[in-house]
Amino acid sequence: QNINANIRLKETNMSNPGEQMAAAVDAEVKKFRELQEEVQKLRDDQRLLMQQQSENEMVKQELDLLDDSAQVYKMIGPVLMKNETEDAKQTVDQRLELINGELKKVEGKVKAKEEKGQELAKKIQEMQGSLQAAAAQAAKAAAQQAMAS
Repeated sequence: QNINANIRLKETNMSNPGEQMAAAVDAEVKKFRELQEEVQKLRDDQRLLMQQQSENEMVKQELDLLDDSAQVYKMIGPVLMKNETEDAKQTVDQRLELINGELKKVEGKVKAKEEKGQELAKKIQEMQGSLQAAAAQAAKAAAQQAMAS
């Protein structure tokens, strides 16, 4: 009997529109938090790319100061290998192009996720407002019912 009473109690609770609305709000809040975590990860990726961009721009500036007869070395594992100045410049330019492309992709993703987050936040606020209005209406109805009894 006790188990059946618990089952009926749960069915009654889930049929309560207020609890259904609260559960829906909680689900949207969870989505919003997950979205914020994704944005934070993208921002971390963006910072790393910006750091790499800065380092490569400094290398490019240093290479631009050299004349073509200067000797440039490239570290491959634990070994320094001789590298032509022009090859080194091309490598750095290609790396900068790649980094800049990745930065644009990440910035686009961040912007899209932030816009989605703003829409979700607005939806959550509207849902919470509806929930509060429904709770106030239910309290008013309960008070009127209590006064009528």
